[in-house]
Amino acid sequence: MADEASVKQAVVAPGQCPPEGCPPPTRIECIVVDKVYDSCFQVESRTRDTTVTTGLTGEFVTGTFTVGQAIPCALNGTISCSVINRVPATGNFATLTIVVSVPITLTNPNAPAETANRVFTFTKVVTLCAPEGVTVDCSESTLLFCNCVVSAVGVGNITVTCDFQVCVVIKTILSVQLLVPSYGFCVPAPCTVAPGVCPPAPPAQCF
Repeated sequence: MADEASVKQAVVAPGQCPPEGCPPPTRIECIVVDKVYDSCFQVESRTRDTTVTTGLTGEFVTGTFTVGQAIPCALNGTISCSVINRVPATGNFATLTIVVSVPITLTNPNAPAETANRVFTFTKVVTLCAPEGVTVDCSESTLLFCNCVVSAVGVGNITVTCDFQVCVVIKTILSVQLLVPSYGFCVPAPCTVAPGVCPPAPPAQCF
């Protein structure tokens, strides 16, 4: 009986189940996982102004600047969020007011090595399943686009106006112990190296 179970265990591997279906699990395990209690997403479009110092002691040292000049911008790190207010709703639901923080790097168009880091923030209100103890996570959020231009030129500084769009993904997560059906431990397979393609294939045509 034990040998038969061992044979069945040996043929179970990660991947799709065969047409006849997966074999029944052989164990029930207790594992610690991050359970997602609830999640939602929404596209947010925002505009923010920021001041960048210029000149020999400024953030942008090189070149001159004019109103309307484009300033390259890009995401610098991970979009995050924090809860600033929580109002209980029905059951384990709660209305959460969160601050979303978007780290942006602005680059001097006259000298790509000169950068200025900024964190643009905005608030958002959502209602999610959020029992006490959950962590609100926005790390899967992405910056869809960022367009920045010089909107004013002063003495020793410029004002940069940025229009940006964020796909905000909000999750409420809690570390819990779950009972799950199991086939036992995963056994690694021998490593393989796929042969390279030489020369590399060109990308597919667009028409």
